[in-house]
Amino acid sequence: MKRLLIFSILLIFKLSPAAGSDKNGKGFIFAGDVKSFSKFDDHLELKLDNALCNVYIAAPNIIRFRYTNQDEFSKAPSYSVLEQSLKTQFQFADSSKFYEIRTKELIVHISKSPCRISIYNLGMDLINEDEKAFGVSFDKTLFPDEQFYGLGEKTGSLNKRGNQYTMWNSDQPGYSPTEDPLYQSITFFIGIREFPGKSNEKTTRPESNKLKQAYGIFFDNTYKSYFNMGASNNRFYWFGAEKGEMDYYFIYGPEIKKVISSYSQLTGRIEMPPMWALGYQQSRWSYFPEPNVRNLAENFRNRNIPIDVIYLDIHYMDEYRVFTWNKERFPEPQKMLNDLSKEGFKIITIVDPGVKADSNYFAAKEGIAGNLFVKYPDGKFYNGEVWPSWSFFPDFTKKETREWWGEKNADLLKDGIAGIWNDMNEPAVWGQAFPDIVQFDFEGFGANHKRIHNVYALEMARATFEGIRKMFPEKRPFILTRAGFSGIQRYAAVWTGDNLANEDHLRMACTMVQGLGISGIPFAGSDVGGFMGIPTAGLYNRWIQLGAFSPFFRGHSAYNTIPHEPWAFGEDVESWARDIIKLRYRLLPFFYNEFYNASQTGLPVSRSMFLNFQNDDECYKWDSQYQFMIGDNLLVAPVLSEKENFKKLYLPEGKWFDWWTNKIYEGNQWIIIEVPQREIPLFIREGGIIPMQQEQNYVGEKKIEEFEVKIFPSGSSVYQLYEDDGITTNYKNGAFSLTKFKVDKNINSVEINVSKEKDGFDLGRKDYLFKVLDSALPERVSVNNNDLKSFKDLKSLNSAAEGFCYLKDEQTLVIKAADKKNLNISVR
Repeated sequence: MKRLLIFSILLIFKLSPAAGSDKNGKGFIFAGDVKSFSKFDDHLELKLDNALCNVYIAAPNIIRFRYTNQDEFSKAPSYSVLEQSLKTQFQFADSSKFYEIRTKELIVHISKSPCRISIYNLGMDLINEDEKAFGVSFDKTLFPDEQFYGLGEKTGSLNKRGNQYTMWNSDQPGYSPTEDPLYQSITFFIGIREFPGKSNEKTTRPESNKLKQAYGIFFDNTYKSYFNMGASNNRFYWFGAEKGEMDYYFIYGPEIKKVISSYSQLTGRIEMPPMWALGYQQSRWSYFPEPNVRNLAENFRNRNIPIDVIYLDIHYMDEYRVFTWNKERFPEPQKMLNDLSKEGFKIITIVDPGVKADSNYFAAKEGIAGNLFVKYPDGKFYNGEVWPSWSFFPDFTKKETREWWGEKNADLLKDGIAGIWNDMNEPAVWGQAFPDIVQFDFEGFGANHKRIHNVYALEMARATFEGIRKMFPEKRPFILTRAGFSGIQRYAAVWTGDNLANEDHLRMACTMVQGLGISGIPFAGSDVGGFMGIPTAGLYNRWIQLGAFSPFFRGHSAYNTIPHEPWAFGEDVESWARDIIKLRYRLLPFFYNEFYNASQTGLPVSRSMFLNFQNDDECYKWDSQYQFMIGDNLLVAPVLSEKENFKKLYLPEGKWFDWWTNKIYEGNQWIIIEVPQREIPLFIREGGIIPMQQEQNYVGEKKIEEFEVKIFPSGSSVYQLYEDDGITTNYKNGAFSLTKFKVDKNINSVEINVSKEKDGFDLGRKDYLFKVLDSALPERVSVNNNDLKSFKDLKSLNSAAEGFCYLKDEQTLVIKAADKKNLNISVR
């Protein structure tokens, strides 16, 4: 029935007869033939038998197709696509059978009878087309080799082929491994096909004469929508919504990375988060009263386990009234926040959208007076039942509401709160969802719940973000959200909702974060240990290892479960958790640099293997989705079972250095390695450069004066490191540094060059400690042509100003050199 409904409402349009069917009784017709067209500088306007069609040339690799069966296109704004100049030069030709649009990267044919779209690369390889027999529709030809990725927060395999998915933000606590839909609706996917040609990747694999080409489709429609990626048939795949226009962007690569980058250009990229948000974060439903919060903080510090953030769930509020404190549980919240801040703790509070319908409650009174809540068609405010009982709900599609809500959240930061946690924002009520007739302002255009449901959380996060930014322009907002829509990455980090403490969800924690990253959301993670249920010690141990290499790293647990803090599972697990969290903090410069790259390119921090190795078939296999890359250089292969101490993993072409054993593996093979319980498999790719820092208990605890750089030299490699103050927005005014590391390895020498590409921020760094892996004992090491003294061990080297030592057992050369604007290190 869903299929028929979409067919009749979107591109295959309803007829006027009362029965809703054409004269042949088929129930639908196609958009029809092209009757006329007009050409403009950036688009074409086509009138079809039963539709209007506009084709916009947004960029050389981005074409927007927009159809409506109404008399005109909607003038309502897009909540996902940023306002920007989206146009490019193109060539146009009119032949007897089709119109041709040609850009620097694409050729588009628009068939005239019936109207039908075919898209080619410049070599005339057919990349994507409307199914030939149907004319214009959302039915696309499904090619035998085609694979699909993306669609945001979805369970199951990373490859979505053969399945159907629904986009309707839904509160699904304890969701199953096949549950759909979930909390987020990301209406963007990537298609990958294979064509003859030569890859730019260095490879000796037999398929190297074939090139995988990628494209993306972003469907800009906020109604409940469906994506059938070849489920139930092998002829076509389709997507569509229950109402609204057929408005989608076709994005060509052919590189997967370029597709993601172009998509994020349309929908926005993350801003640099505060560096503390990359540290470890601890949450529970709920930590209260105040002595328990202080005791939790004291435990972390006394146990020498690094942590930056503690979350306060709903019990910190006065009867769940947002923007209030329960004064019995937290009698002096500002003092508590100030005291904890001195110990390096940042406190984040939950803020739900429901505003208790209490005539004596300031937020309810202000919302009513300002006409800021959603309504029924008769003008009465809608009431839904959530944690505070019956509640009003802000209309975040109204500018005045967003401004008011933003101010209220900013007031929390005035008290000393560090960030905001948005929950229940699908929006969820005890009856699952608002009634469809609930009305929204929709920027003055007016809309009901059907159109706004999926973007409610997006606009809530926007309101919070903009309110904090307005009141604290120098501060980087940190917002965490459960629900969202395409574009949510502009405002918030994402976690994968109310998961379960079992191995299925541990595995999903690995794949779902990757799926979000592929879909333009780099800052994502899961509830470490599982939110619902009680993890075993072994499960928790493997989960915190995975969490330490997820972009967002938070432990969380539900009400009436045992505590999930690192020391709750025995001394061994506490020790292992301490070590892996410390390693995360040592790697913060590396992670922070990848967040900078994400802010510039839109690419994920945690990258599925095929993102970096697009033409390697092994990277698309089922087992490959249970490992990933951080950036270009570090491969992470978590053990995703408490019962196993072995890991099967794939190493692509080249050499790979085992982080723990110092063993070097030849790539282009699957291996099985033994993994002690205290370790997570990590491999540095040859040519890889990994920046690290000294241990600290929280971000900003101490000045980082010594910087470690791990180098696995091979041929010539370059790494650029971004650094700033980690907390303010001064970087937007140029207060940041870029340091370039260039390493060249020859038969008998290694050259390391360090240069400041931009020196806009005083790093306060005194020394570098270079660790050159897979190294032989050198005859001579010099810095800027000055020979360095050799020391017998690390302890002796550390006490010197400069020098080097060789660790024979590890085959590692360690070089200590004072930081200078330019360093030229020669090893012979």
